[in-house]
Amino acid sequence: MKKSIFLLGALALSFAASAQDKFSLSGAREYAMEHAYGMQIAELEIDRAKQIYRQNLAYGLPQVSATGQYAYNIELGGFVADMNGDGVLETLVFGTDYQAQGNLTVSQLVFDGSYVVGLMAAKVLKDGAALNAEKSKAELVRDVAKAYHMALLSEASVAVLEANVGYLESMKNEMQKMNAAGFVSKADADQVELNYNTVVNALNYAKGQSKVAKMLLKLQMGYPVEREVVLADELDQLVIGAANASTLTTLSFDPSQTIDYQVMANQIAGAELQLKNQYMQFLPSLGVSYQNNIQYMSPEANIFSDAAVDLPTSLVGGQISIPLFSSGNRLAKVAEAKIQRDQANIGLNQLEQALIMQHQNATNEYFRAIADYLAQKKNVELAKTIRNQRRREFEEGVGSSTELTQSETQYQQALQSLFLAAQTALDKQAELEYLMNKHTQN
Repeated sequence: MKKSIFLLGALALSFAASAQDKFSLSGAREYAMEHAYGMQIAELEIDRAKQIYRQNLAYGLPQVSATGQYAYNIELGGFVADMNGDGVLETLVFGTDYQAQGNLTVSQLVFDGSYVVGLMAAKVLKDGAALNAEKSKAELVRDVAKAYHMALLSEASVAVLEANVGYLESMKNEMQKMNAAGFVSKADADQVELNYNTVVNALNYAKGQSKVAKMLLKLQMGYPVEREVVLADELDQLVIGAANASTLTTLSFDPSQTIDYQVMANQIAGAELQLKNQYMQFLPSLGVSYQNNIQYMSPEANIFSDAAVDLPTSLVGGQISIPLFSSGNRLAKVAEAKIQRDQANIGLNQLEQALIMQHQNATNEYFRAIADYLAQKKNVELAKTIRNQRRREFEEGVGSSTELTQSETQYQQALQSLFLAAQTALDKQAELEYLMNKHTQN
């Protein structure tokens, strides 16, 4: 019996271990590259652009079509005429009871300016889809990092609050004993219990927030939200890594290398092609075609019998379309396309200047966030020292409950400020990596 229980317990532990995965930040990013919903959509968009290119390419290649028809004439048509001039009308019937017809048409586009531009536009579309996929990848790396930071921060917050609950619980129990012995007033004991209850409520809320933060991370990664994940990295180590990544700020910044700039440049290429397409509307288009048609007529249902007659026809033709006069419509379209092209160029110049300013601001914010974290870390140590000192003073009867409460509140606020500074520092690093188009693997 004991052996069976042991085996069941081992199986339960094995199942629990298999139902969760452990991810570092770099591992979470790698997982997201393959499973995130946004990346799957972006990859499909690349495939879609390839199919559009094939569609446009096929338009200028030989086109072959075939048609067929088989008919049974229930009643043959005819007309009435006085054949002999004797005033007697006679009915003349034409055709046969059964008819069939087959047609084969082969056509080839010789020249069409819009076709040439269309092929170029399809290539720009393919490049645009690839750039959008790259942009989605860069944004995903940044967003997964931010979600990971938040989840890690939530875990750290829960751990600290649990330690504080233990600390305040022991203090509460001690104060109740001292109150029962008459060493402290009931108000002082109640004040400590109030602080304890406040931190317990904060802990319960933090646990809920931690679950939500992990669900957000899993959603960003494309990981099943019902499964558990374990975060492998330590918050402090990530912040140290962010501080050591300051070499990012020493690299020269070229706006044209950013993914946002490249996406905008691709849009300008599309505007240029739109202008070329409008110019092409002034040129003629030319095509050739070949048709082969055969018609079978028979008094029998079998149109291939000896009684059937076949009438073959074939022709080769050419088509040309020459635009002559459009009352200024084509000229207006060219002018409009030029305006759109110029607007896109202005937008690109504006984006370039904005990226330079954004880089400068991101660098400043990055340095400030690192410095703020280091300062808040010292503040937490000081607040903890003050809290412990106030407790000793209170226990020795030389301190007040008000000072004890204030020191506890100050310590809690210092911890919150530290966590916020850590998250800000890590998020600023992720923003700077995105802007520099470099994704550090922690």
